[in-house]
Amino acid sequence: MPFITKCCLFCLFFLCTFTSRAQLDFLQGQLVDSITGEPVVFATIRIKEKALGVISNQDGGFRLPLKLKDQGDSLIISSMGYEKRRISIHDLSQIGPNSIKLVPGVIELGEVQVTEARKRKRALSAKGIVRRAIKAIPNNFPRYPFSLIGYYRDYQFSEGKYINLNEAILEVFDMGFHKLDDLNTKVQIYDKNENLNFQRDTLSDNKYGDNERSMKIINNASLSDYGGNEFTILRVHDAIRNYNINSYDFVNRLETNLIKNHFFRKQEDTYTEEETLYTIRFTKLLTGYSAVGLLYISKKDFAIHKMKYSVYENSTAVFGKRREIIGNFESSTLVSRMRKENAGKRRLFFEITTEYQRGGDDKMYLNYISFHNDFWLIEPPEFDVNEMVLLRDCQCFEVRFNREVDALAAGNKKNYDWAFKDQKIKFKEVIVFEKEVRLFPDMDAKTFEKMANLLSDENENSGKPNKSFKTEIRNITDKENRYLLGENTYRQFQQYREFFVQRVNRRKEAPKEAESFMNKTSPVFEYQPVSKPPDFGDYWMNTPLKDRF
Repeated sequence: MPFITKCCLFCLFFLCTFTSRAQLDFLQGQLVDSITGEPVVFATIRIKEKALGVISNQDGGFRLPLKLKDQGDSLIISSMGYEKRRISIHDLSQIGPNSIKLVPGVIELGEVQVTEARKRKRALSAKGIVRRAIKAIPNNFPRYPFSLIGYYRDYQFSEGKYINLNEAILEVFDMGFHKLDDLNTKVQIYDKNENLNFQRDTLSDNKYGDNERSMKIINNASLSDYGGNEFTILRVHDAIRNYNINSYDFVNRLETNLIKNHFFRKQEDTYTEEETLYTIRFTKLLTGYSAVGLLYISKKDFAIHKMKYSVYENSTAVFGKRREIIGNFESSTLVSRMRKENAGKRRLFFEITTEYQRGGDDKMYLNYISFHNDFWLIEPPEFDVNEMVLLRDCQCFEVRFNREVDALAAGNKKNYDWAFKDQKIKFKEVIVFEKEVRLFPDMDAKTFEKMANLLSDENENSGKPNKSFKTEIRNITDKENRYLLGENTYRQFQQYREFFVQRVNRRKEAPKEAESFMNKTSPVFEYQPVSKPPDFGDYWMNTPLKDRF
């Protein structure tokens, strides 16, 4: 057997063994709605005796360390609108995802509670409920130091696959809601990992803006990288924690702008655990945009349990003001195609979901936050013009392409719309070579020479492309008819940043060692200090179970 074949087989065996081993180290579960069979997303899975837990993924999946199986503990599974469920960890199978059904249900309350809730519902409008909830934030959320230990991840999602999945275990030291989060909160990294089991794409992993090989953009918007730190971006988008500073459009400063910017309406009550919640829907309509939000607010003390905010961009706004510049040519081919594909659609621009839960002292602590936005990765055309030159000796122009051209299309005079000083240039002959096309203007030698001299003078004096010389080439493909000239390739992605709390430590302050804290202005997954505490083994990365959800 050739040496190279042995190496390939060995690598394949090693990879399969490693993957299988990684899967065997965890128990896998998947939460589904007992009626619809749909996954239950962002449900809370707590280990009863350890005050630890995870949050289900976009496919309802989660995983637990295998070592918990024989410890005789149980899981408490809860999600808004579903009956709480308790199952024994020992009963979970080590083979494949364990399908766990959650039953939608209605909470049973005492007669007095029902009467009080009905009276309050009649007395308060949707806007009034939200106003009281915002006013109650200082009382319902901790105003003393605490820490959150949890699983952080950021990734992109495209064509049903996770891309560039990065994971970490972090401890967030919060000084309390009376302190500004950005200035006072500190973060320690327990562990971090660029997960190589999922596809990596270096182009989509670049920063937003124009790069050497591609253009990564959020259409008609901007997203600050806050010095390059992904977790900092995520924290800023918690409008409840940052209720007294600007967070994001169009919530802005929650305590002063939320009510002013939106229209509110009550919906059917829901519940979490044994607590009934107001459900408030709020909206904002703008030209080209629409925003929809949901607030879940306690009927007991107006504590905010959950906030979801989605901003949509109407299809008419997609690339509405953008024209791609391709070499010396302006082309709206990409714009037209994207408009056609998005016609009649309401595109999700960004979405933020934040959920809080009560701690042992009845204060509200973060359970999870998920922030995602879409972006476009626009890459250079596969078939393009390298350069155009004027050849005085043959009194013609030569267009040089980066691929062999289709002779029939390249030889069609109608595909060249050229003008000099607003006068259309007609061509008497077009000669096609493999990668070059020569265009012979229908003009005498004197007129051609005069035009050539003017073009040369303009170039030398301005150092810029000729403003008086306009060219457009269209409907030309390469020889194999695979690529249209000047057509950019583009891909749409969803960008996610998420933090899922596994443990809350009340009244815990940050350690004094400043060098152990994460640098908030540097990317999480570049150089950062990593410090593992003695109980590091209690925490784990809830890596997605599969590529598709």
